[in-house]
Amino acid sequence: MMKVLIITESYPPKIFGGGEISARNLAESLAQKKINTTVLTSYFSGLQRTEKKDNLRILRLLKTGSSPRKLSENIKREAFFPRSVKKELNELLKKENFDIIHCLNNTSTLAVPEYEGISLAATINSYVNLCPKANLFYKEEKACTGCSPLKFVVCMMNSEYIGKQKLNFYLKYNPLLLIYIYARYIQRKNSLKKFNLLCRSTFISEFVIKNNISEKKIGLEYNLFDPNINISKFSRLKKRLNNQIVITYIGSLEKIKGVDVLIRLYSKVDKKSNSKLLIVGDGSKKDSLIRLAENLGIKHRVIFTGRIEYEFIPYMFDQTDILAFFSKWPEPFSRVLMEGLYFGKPIIATNKGGNSDAVIDNKNGFLIDSEKTIPEKLKVLIHNKKLRIKFGKESKKLYENKFKKEKVIQDVIDFYKEITS
Repeated sequence: MMKVLIITESYPPKIFGGGEISARNLAESLAQKKINTTVLTSYFSGLQRTEKKDNLRILRLLKTGSSPRKLSENIKREAFFPRSVKKELNELLKKENFDIIHCLNNTSTLAVPEYEGISLAATINSYVNLCPKANLFYKEEKACTGCSPLKFVVCMMNSEYIGKQKLNFYLKYNPLLLIYIYARYIQRKNSLKKFNLLCRSTFISEFVIKNNISEKKIGLEYNLFDPNINISKFSRLKKRLNNQIVITYIGSLEKIKGVDVLIRLYSKVDKKSNSKLLIVGDGSKKDSLIRLAENLGIKHRVIFTGRIEYEFIPYMFDQTDILAFFSKWPEPFSRVLMEGLYFGKPIIATNKGGNSDAVIDNKNGFLIDSEKTIPEKLKVLIHNKKLRIKFGKESKKLYENKFKKEKVIQDVIDFYKEITS
């Protein structure tokens, strides 16, 4: 029986985003396929140190910060997590052997050396190891094609964000910190050379190949998605949206997500179109987005739900007629798009990052290159029910053929077999 060790910084029930959900789906799916699977992850107060069920074992032994959303806690993560991985991994390997060590977090690749007889794999689900600013968003204008020290400084001077965090002046204009950030990026990028890489999207794999990031094999590992439907909590919303064409955005309310673009261009759609805009999520721009809707005179047509627990997201899709995703930055591959495919929704999305893996223009939705075309595309989808149904069926078909859980997990297992042969 193949033995796989998965290293992930956090694991359910501790959830900060889609990464933890993907980690659980991968671990449980491998175990169901009778692969002996161990997850080495961080301990958080109140959780069991060790859990075991059938072919799956969870070891909560690592140390990290309490949250990836706070600067102070991110400093703790940088200080504690790689050292913790190195220490606990060495102790674990004294007791047992593994065929594969699979790192799901960018920081863990720094702590894992090459071992004789053990194949190394890493999932690239973000840009932390590929970009010092961690978002491949050059000057927050276009996707970056590769970095250099000068290009990095120019980019930082013309950016508001580092990763998904607001870039404060003491970060932007601190030369010592800039040197540290760039040096850390070089370390992280070089750490990938010894790993076989599983990329979240075609966009990432093409970037990795073009920039010679790894000397090993490169494959694709799309997000594993399992629906979990519980709709009782939002029965009131059903009444509010009844008989409306609902255009839905699901995600954080930050500048780089393009929700302002969605609201602004939705305001240009015929006010008699019997449609609503449903904004699901929370973030630093929520208040300004509410004011934007008020200033545009469409407050009554836009619903802000605030943050919603992940288990209720399927209900939001039940309300949805059109899924809108106007991200300004090249997202690796949004989990929301995967969910939109599963629930058979027509999708309108910007042609950035991994979006093109989920949206085939004029087949299951519209892939947007220019903002100018968005109002007209929205009008077409709002007024053409047959087209919405057609696109929705194609979305479901695309999910079944390309992203279905059974196919994705088999692709990962085949990749494991290839790198261990």
